[in-house]
Amino acid sequence: MTMKAPSADTMLSDVQVLAGRIGSRGTGTPGEAAAAEFVAGRLAALNLVLERHSFQAVSTQNSFPAASDLLALLAVVIYPLNATARWIAAGMALASAPLLWRAIRTSDNALRPLMPKVTSQNVVARVEPSGETRSRAVVLAHLDTNRCRMAWQSSMLRYLEPLTCLTLGVLASIGALYLAGALLGGLQWVWWLSLLPAAYVVGTLVTLWQDDRAPFTHGANDNASSVAVALQIAALLAKQPPAHTQVWLAFTGAEETDHEGLRTLLRLHGPELHQAAFIGLEGVGSGEIVFLTRQGIVDHYRPDPGLLTLAQGVAARRPELAVRG
Repeated sequence: MTMKAPSADTMLSDVQVLAGRIGSRGTGTPGEAAAAEFVAGRLAALNLVLERHSFQAVSTQNSFPAASDLLALLAVVIYPLNATARWIAAGMALASAPLLWRAIRTSDNALRPLMPKVTSQNVVARVEPSGETRSRAVVLAHLDTNRCRMAWQSSMLRYLEPLTCLTLGVLASIGALYLAGALLGGLQWVWWLSLLPAAYVVGTLVTLWQDDRAPFTHGANDNASSVAVALQIAALLAKQPPAHTQVWLAFTGAEETDHEGLRTLLRLHGPELHQAAFIGLEGVGSGEIVFLTRQGIVDHYRPDPGLLTLAQGVAARRPELAVRG
């Protein structure tokens, strides 16, 4: 199927509205809500099937490491109390690193119900095929923006994985010390020795607190550019629907905190989208077109082999686009 080339002027105009007129769009903020209203209006004008989702999301991505750190520090406080407290402290400290690991891997863990929440939202549109539906594809672009965090600065990225490993190791060391102390009858030096990694944990908490005082970015590249591309895809498909593929355009909230927007979409339409191809757009205005071959911090994961092969095939057929993995 051939399509008319997308309008660069229209996409640039959408970016200017989102990043310029609306500006920062932190999860659960009025800016994110304004972005959702703008996107809904653009999609409604295309006469597409439209639905809205409202949900509770974690207010900041730093809630997950902060919760793990606080759990470890609470263990430090109660360990010296008595023999029972030593075992409780050992269990709490031993849980802190796995809880942080799960948050890194899935943006979720057992402490999530205790974390502060905000109200976020999705805007989802569907383009029905001209014929029988034989497959489904979901194009993802998130509405919200992150804070201007130190960890995401280009100069800091090389340290992100080593620091993550160090933090996991420090949390695990407190658990190991307290387990040894509980097994050996509560050796006093164990607690004194644990104050050294505990000081690192306190420093981490202070850093996280400062990080959450940074302003929200206006997000021209993350992720107004992707929203603009997804809106243009919607406009093109509305004029010329695919033959047998139902296309969902999902503009999600809370991507920058706990991905609750995507989780909500899957809870509501999981069976329907079980075999769908998911294509996430991210930072597409950066000046080059790339597809990810590996993603994640410490524990890397890879895209679906079929989608990866498809992306490689398109890159080979269209060398003028300079697409690379």
